Amino acid sequence: MRFSKLFVSAIAACALSTGLNAVAQTSVSSSATVTTPIVGTATAALAFGTVTKGQANAVVESAGGAGAFNFSGDESDNVVVTVPSSATLHTTSGDGSATLSVTLDRANMIANSTANVQANATQADASSGTVTVGLSADADGNGTDADGLGQAYLWIGGSVTPAASQQRGVYSGSFSVSAAYSN
Repeated sequence: MRFSKLFVSAIAACALSTGLNAVAQTSVSSSATVTTPIVGTATAALAFGTVTKGQANAVVESAGGAGAFNFSGDESDNVVVTVPSSATLHTTSGDGSATLSVTLDRANMIANSTANVQANATQADASSGTVTVGLSADADGNGTDADGLGQAYLWIGGSVTPAASQQRGVYSGSFSVSAAYSN
């Protein structure tokens, strides 16, 4: 009797497991977009030199002293460059709390995607805070390099007006410029 109860239990377990092991199957689509990371590099500081208290001093984007940077990424793509309107410089002189405000000239920024040459650059108006620029067809901008990297070179000017009572000393600081693919 014990054997027949065990046998019936085993048969029932097999019958139940057959219904529970039914499998439904479907397929799911998958996709990916691969891009080259955008790399930004500052190549020259926005340098005002020595400025006099109470007097405005400006550096234009097409002259020495302009801030310079470049971005590289997928060749022939467009990038949206975001530029702040101002920057703050700080001094370590005295108690170290003095600041000097820099107004960045976003409207007259210039860009060149064919070479790192300021003289051949064209206006890249970022007065709204952003500007779209094209990356070159290749790393050298000459159409012969098939490495897949494009470049955009940019220059920006700005102005400072230290107050007549501005604390004397050396001031320094930085500002961030970013780029993202637009397409």
